[in-house]
Amino acid sequence: MYYQLLVLDEQYRITESTIITRTKSLETSKALKEAGNLTAVAVLQSEALLLNAKSLLVNIDNQRMITENALSILLNQSPHKLERTRLDLQSFSHELLYGVPYDLLKNRPDIRAAEFELIHAFELTNVAQASFYPSLKITANTGLQSVDIDRLFSLKSLFVNTVASLTQPIWNKRQLRTQKEIALANQQIAYLQFRKSILNASNDVSSALALYQSQTEMMSLKQQEYNAYRLATEYSQELVNYGLANYLEVLRSQENELSAQLNYLNANYGQLNAVVDLYRALGGGAN
Repeated sequence: MYYQLLVLDEQYRITESTIITRTKSLETSKALKEAGNLTAVAVLQSEALLLNAKSLLVNIDNQRMITENALSILLNQSPHKLERTRLDLQSFSHELLYGVPYDLLKNRPDIRAAEFELIHAFELTNVAQASFYPSLKITANTGLQSVDIDRLFSLKSLFVNTVASLTQPIWNKRQLRTQKEIALANQQIAYLQFRKSILNASNDVSSALALYQSQTEMMSLKQQEYNAYRLATEYSQELVNYGLANYLEVLRSQENELSAQLNYLNANYGQLNAVVDLYRALGGGAN
C-alpha cells in the first residue's frame, strides 16, 4: 500500500506536468487557428485533452487520499497525511533475477509448522514401537511369598506379577500393532504434508521472482516506448510549426506519451509488489 501511494504521487506529478504542457498546446493551437493554419476541430481536441488531464488529476488525488487514509488505519492511526519518499528512490538488488537461497523457506510459518508436525509424528511412532517392549520394575517389597506350588500362582506372588507384566503386550498385540500402523500412517501423512508445504512455498517464491523479472523487463520496454512518444511529440510540433504536419499528430503523440508514462508507473508498481510477494513467500521476516 505504501508503494501504491508512491505510484499515485508520481502519477499526480506527471499529470500536473501534462496539464501544463497541454495548456501551452491549447494556446498554440488557438494562435495557429487565428493565423489560419489550424482548424477549429484541432483546437477543440486540444481543449478536450486538457480537460481530460484535469479530470484525471482529480481522480488521482482522490485515490491518493483514500490510499493514505487506508494506510493510516493499517498503522492503527487516525487518517492523516503521511510522510513518504519518492518512487524513484526505491531500488532493489538485481540479484533477485537469479533467485534466492532455497533454505530461506524455513522462515515460513507453514513450513515450520509442517516440520514440527513431522517431528511429532516420528516421536509418536517411537512411542508405539516402545509399547512392544514391557518394562519390569523390581521394588524392595517384591519377593517370593512361598515355594508352595499351590501358592506360586497366587495373585500376590512375584511369579504371577512378572508373567502378567511380560505377557500383557502379547494379549494386546493386535491393539499395539494397530497403534503402530496408525502412527506410521500419520508419519507418512506428516511427511507428505511437509513435502506439499515445501512445494507450495517454492511455487510462491518462483511466482514472485517470475513476476519481478517480467515487470522489470516491462519497465524497460515502457521506458523505451515513452522516449519514442516523447520524441514523436517534439518532432511533430516542429513539423507543425513549419507547416509540414497536421496538428492532430501532435495531439495523438501527447496522448500516447502520457499513456506510456502511466503504463511505466504501473510496471514499476508491479515490480515493487512482486518484492512484497517475495517477502511474504519467504516468511515475511519471521525468525
